[in-house]
Amino acid sequence: MRTALISLIETVPGGSALRGTLPLANGQLAMLQVDLARQAGAGEILCLVGSVGERVRQIEAYAASCGVEFHLVRSVADISVRLASDDELLIIADGLYVAPEEIEPMARQSGTFVASFAPGDGARSLIERFERIDINHVWAGLACVRARDLVEARDLPEDWSVQSALLRLAVQRGYRRQVLPFALAEAGRIAIVRDSAEADALALQELAGSSGAMGARLVRMAPVQALARRAWAARWINPALRVSALALPLGAIGLAVADWSMTALALLIGGRAAGHAADRLFGRFAARTLPAAERAARDLAFAIAFIAVTVLTVAASDRLAGLFVSLILPAMALILGRISGPLPRLWVQLARSPSLVAVAAMLAVPFGVMLPALMLWNLILLTLMWWQTRPSPLASDPAKRHI
Repeated sequence: MRTALISLIETVPGGSALRGTLPLANGQLAMLQVDLARQAGAGEILCLVGSVGERVRQIEAYAASCGVEFHLVRSVADISVRLASDDELLIIADGLYVAPEEIEPMARQSGTFVASFAPGDGARSLIERFERIDINHVWAGLACVRARDLVEARDLPEDWSVQSALLRLAVQRGYRRQVLPFALAEAGRIAIVRDSAEADALALQELAGSSGAMGARLVRMAPVQALARRAWAARWINPALRVSALALPLGAIGLAVADWSMTALALLIGGRAAGHAADRLFGRFAARTLPAAERAARDLAFAIAFIAVTVLTVAASDRLAGLFVSLILPAMALILGRISGPLPRLWVQLARSPSLVAVAAMLAVPFGVMLPALMLWNLILLTLMWWQTRPSPLASDPAKRHI
């Protein structure tokens, strides 16, 4: 069995706030470590503490929502009594940050190991954040030791760092050294966070990375960053966005009945944007991601509303054609997304984007060409599907030799 050990002892420089409780997006840094421990196969998390406050209890509650046992410990003796001799103890450094795309590779490590960097001529200020193992290596913040080896650390003085002592034990025992590229630290993919400004910068970096090329440019703008910080700080923003993603498409149907088609389509676009914002801003932590059923309900609400708006907007004589076009369009977009082929991923994403379809329909309404515009979009999807599935010249049968 594997048990994880995290720490909520180290404080920020010149302050009393714990590193592990620093705000990160809509959660705390230690919640990320709980997610890392879960993915690494830990069924139990032990948390080193000096004192227990509200922030520590919040992390304990988060671990419980993830279905992981969470126990507070203060010494090696407290740790030892909770482990069997053949258990593994996964040590996660105090203040360790791991980017979302790096969690799975790090969590895949099995057996005993010490994750390290060989920084070479890297920036000295960056190297000093990581604990040095030897002259050429620094600790990358993750290690796994055998529980039976903890016996040697039981008599550790109270003022010593338990995690540092266990790291030294792992090094002395000659555990496998997993050397990671120092570029991960230089790019901020793996970091030891020292203060709230660094945690904030990493959260915004994550948001930019999850927003695509165009979205990343927006996230780097100061006004957008300010909005993101306010959204993370205000508890009502997340539920408001989630409700809007469902309510706005339904409201669009009522506006279409009242013959306010352009406003109805604008509401559809707004509902879709609210859903994307909820995913990007509040999807960082495993136990706080939106349920799959809610995502499906959101997509279904948009589809039903778009069909209704289309049928109510086109001329009465064209409503059957409008119904057919609006039904076939999402089906073709779904199929295109499941076909692999030579087209750039961005093209496929744009072609099957419900928001872009709604924008095109809204622009066509004043000119009375909504139905032709949707037909043209269906034709584009059909063409892209054909291009994705056409046989490659290299896969075609070789030409027969002439005798």
